[in-house]
Amino acid sequence: MSVLSTILVVASVTPVFILGLAPVVVFYLHQQSFFTMTYRELKRLDSVTRSPIYALLGETLDGVLTIRAFNAQDTLNDRMVSMLNIQQTAYHLTFSAQCWLSVRLEFAGTMIVMFTCLVSVLEHGVRGGDEIFAGLAGLSISFALGVTQSLNWTVRMASDLEANMVAVERIQQYFNIKGEAPRLTPADDSLPANWPTRGRIEFIDAMMRYRPGLPLVLKGLTLNIPAQSKVGVVGRTGAGKSTLMVALLRIVELDYGMIKIDGVDIKSVGLKKLRSKIAVIPQDPVLFSGTVRSNLDPFGEFDDERLFEVLNHVGLYNPMGKPIKALHDEVSAGGGNYSVGQRQLLVIARALLTGASIVIMDEATASVDADTDARIQRVFREEFKSATCITVAHRLNTIMDSDFVLVMDDGRAAEFDKPSSLLSKEEGIFKALVDAWEEEN
Repeated sequence: MSVLSTILVVASVTPVFILGLAPVVVFYLHQQSFFTMTYRELKRLDSVTRSPIYALLGETLDGVLTIRAFNAQDTLNDRMVSMLNIQQTAYHLTFSAQCWLSVRLEFAGTMIVMFTCLVSVLEHGVRGGDEIFAGLAGLSISFALGVTQSLNWTVRMASDLEANMVAVERIQQYFNIKGEAPRLTPADDSLPANWPTRGRIEFIDAMMRYRPGLPLVLKGLTLNIPAQSKVGVVGRTGAGKSTLMVALLRIVELDYGMIKIDGVDIKSVGLKKLRSKIAVIPQDPVLFSGTVRSNLDPFGEFDDERLFEVLNHVGLYNPMGKPIKALHDEVSAGGGNYSVGQRQLLVIARALLTGASIVIMDEATASVDADTDARIQRVFREEFKSATCITVAHRLNTIMDSDFVLVMDDGRAAEFDKPSSLLSKEEGIFKALVDAWEEEN
């Protein structure tokens, strides 16, 4: 409105001003259009290069103890400097583009003022030095100075608005991310309340990749895990061991094939029912800030007696002292006031409460000492006798008493048999892994 009112005032004093204003406005619009296209892409580049810096900073803060222990400060510093150089290059280009626009806008503004002065002087001469017009001419020139600032501000704000829409665009990208499968499906009602009752698992030509365009991580996996069996999963890094858990929980959907539990295709089961029937004991135990009760039973489904019972089973309850003497004992964020082994046992106690017929232990003892490992294995064997247990192993001795051993290699089941049978194969992969592990230990 201020721009329009200013133009009206100047045009009423010197109507010829409109003729000179038109090409200048066209110039403004052309410069804005040309600048905005470049500025928008530079702003997007600036945002994209800024995100890895924030991510690295967060990772560094989380792992500062490990970084110092391995004396990796210089490595992290070099990575940060490299990322900052890339980001600052994008920022410098953005700033340079703004300077480029400023020069042209100021030039156009100067042309408006100069044209207003020229027209006013000529008009004053035509009117024979009219004193009244002299005052109006001064008013016109002062308003011309204002319209220059207003036009500059308008162009800048319009460009910034369109450039900052990049942030909205990035939010829209998150909105458009494909969601998970439905939490509830019609098939849930037709399943028995205690499904799965036995825990038999079948992988039928299962193929999976983490994202479109990436290579397959499961490559036609066909496997039959008997009900209530104890299966140890081994393999080299990247062989697809932990991917079994991802596929079973449908964190990532299969590209092809199917997985059945007790004869039911899990793709037809809602995520809520499926995931509530599978207990997972991860490598890094997940505990929340709160109390022992809120971590064991976050939904308040069990009474105190049942909670104390599972704590007794895993050897954590001690009314006379540590580690846990009451359900209202505090648990700090991440369980920092408990040892790794105690956190792991607390997670096992939480799994016991669910009564799941399928239990997955994903290298849960990889970061604990041998004594704690043995204790966890004992609790695991005693408390999950009637469940189908899948243990992704880091220490091979922890799965030697399993019913079966699954050797994963390049997303396929390379070997699947009893440990004794696999050890008898002279050229077998499992035997080679055991021999190499024995040499190291």
